[in-house]
Amino acid sequence: MIYAQYYLMAQGLAVTWDNPDITLFDGGVPVPVSPILPDHAYEVRVRVWNGSYSAPAVGVKVTLSQLSFGIGTLSVPVGEAVVDLGVKGTPDHPAFTYFTWRTPAEPGHYCLQAHLHWHDDANPDNNLGQDNVMVGVAASPARFTFTLRNTAAVRRHFVFEADSYRPDSRPCDPEYEQQFADRERTPTRIAESRARWEWARRTQAYGMFPIPRGWSVRITPADTVLDSGEETIVEVVIEPDDPDFSGTATFNVHGFALGPGEARELVGGVTLKVATT
Repeated sequence: MIYAQYYLMAQGLAVTWDNPDITLFDGGVPVPVSPILPDHAYEVRVRVWNGSYSAPAVGVKVTLSQLSFGIGTLSVPVGEAVVDLGVKGTPDHPAFTYFTWRTPAEPGHYCLQAHLHWHDDANPDNNLGQDNVMVGVAASPARFTFTLRNTAAVRRHFVFEADSYRPDSRPCDPEYEQQFADRERTPTRIAESRARWEWARRTQAYGMFPIPRGWSVRITPADTVLDSGEETIVEVVIEPDDPDFSGTATFNVHGFALGPGEARELVGGVTLKVATT
């Protein structure tokens, strides 16, 4: 498995499109995906996880693709690699694989997508992860644009939602681990795994991270209808009320396709970082 936004959202969890399992390097140094140099060779590291304590996975295929920055944009293959994945808790877990990615000659922002392929996977739904980040300067306001494309075969109605979720740092704290150390509460590994999922749902559920007070996020258009294969440009304007704001603030924009009744389908998203110079 990998940090898989579509799968996590389906479990009711908030997500970031700044994927912790996809890292860009330049000259051996980690660098942000935004901004990137055109026609430049970067190294992309993909981290792969195993959810099993008993079954290793030898020869897992990992494919890497680039997409134009946005939601539902077309995928262009970068390459593929194979990784041997040990069981959970062993020195061979997690495993890493590396790609050389030469960026397009046309300047711009791009999304990276990693897909895992394993013939005997108990849960293939958590095998697709995206890194889709743009950094903008808080020049009162910060302006971002991205492409929305309707990849379905039918006309669809799209809406957007924004939040301020960032991955929780508490799993690194001893207090977090202590709650799962009680073997009366979690006598088995599967019981511990379920307890960790329940903790995540209680503390990181989608909808728990609204836009903080003092910030304005405007999405134009707020909703749109596209024919099959049609594209449109979406603008996001983010502005702090405090003119003396300093630092970096992170916002996620999620796109949904509306279906019959109350049904809606996640079609992608972007993470936008507002930074001061």
